[in-house]
Amino acid sequence: MQYLPVYYLGHLIDVLNEQGIPIDTWLAQNNIDEAKLYSSNSKIVPEEFDRLLTQILQHKQTQHLGLTIGRKLQIAHHGTFGLAILNCENLSQIIEFFKQYLQIRIPFIEINTIQNKTQLIVLARDTHWQGQLHRFVIEAVTGAIFNIFVALQQRVPDFSIERLFFDYKQPDYVDKYQVFKPIPTQFEHSYCGIAVNLTMLNKAIPGADKLSYLQAKQACQQELDKLLQYASYAGKVQQALMQYQNTRPQLEQIAGDLKVSTRSLHRYLKEENTSFKALLDEHQALIAKECLLVYGYSVTQTASALGFVDVANFRRAFKRWYQCTPTEYVDKGGVCGAE
Repeated sequence: MQYLPVYYLGHLIDVLNEQGIPIDTWLAQNNIDEAKLYSSNSKIVPEEFDRLLTQILQHKQTQHLGLTIGRKLQIAHHGTFGLAILNCENLSQIIEFFKQYLQIRIPFIEINTIQNKTQLIVLARDTHWQGQLHRFVIEAVTGAIFNIFVALQQRVPDFSIERLFFDYKQPDYVDKYQVFKPIPTQFEHSYCGIAVNLTMLNKAIPGADKLSYLQAKQACQQELDKLLQYASYAGKVQQALMQYQNTRPQLEQIAGDLKVSTRSLHRYLKEENTSFKALLDEHQALIAKECLLVYGYSVTQTASALGFVDVANFRRAFKRWYQCTPTEYVDKGGVCGAE
């Protein structure tokens, strides 16, 4: 069974209390012990978290709660995750750390990067949440990352975010996004992410301590190992597939990564009412969209990146995923068909 760590739910409760929003009834209705939300070892199933958050966001005064939570989270609130970030040698190392360990704090958010001539684009792909819940999570993550940059600017004044972009429509409370000023903000983008100048990536961060970083990273790895123990095999496969962004891995490769036999992995996935083929298909559908809309790849380049030898086979697969051809999808800005 897949679980979510409740690392930040205590902060959520604190914000609700500060805003005078009663939570006792909400907690009682869902059989949640408030003390559990402050325990670093507690876990919650995604369905329960989604239900709780949906109830909270029904209040008009909580519509921008994601921004409030995100701006509240300082580096010290992230525990060993934050300690590791504080002791990274440069921004490039911070981004790689996020890629590897963000899931111990916020699961279901995949971090990828691309670059143009002047900027590194850090993309956040939400593989679980939709609609209002998606916006809440992205706003919270963005606010927390913004605070990290603010803290780093005290040591490296040149550090800054050059652009923020979001894949949802401009919300009614867009004035609340002024907390990110003077960073330009764009809505209805293909993906969520930030852009930083390439010249910032390898600039040394004064005061970074390598030993502290390694110790904090080891602690984060232990958290990750523990979290994955409780993950479904479908979740483990999805996590393993994240390492194969430009290839089409075989079942044998993923089974090897997970240290199980191919026969056992096939059986485990069948017991979870899925298959490696279905999970790979879902993964490649997301990568295809990313290649076309974000990287600007041609159809042929995208097919090749996904490991399709025959472009015609890729076109057929894409039409099955999005109910339109890759060319139609790009021409219409990724809105044709049904995802």
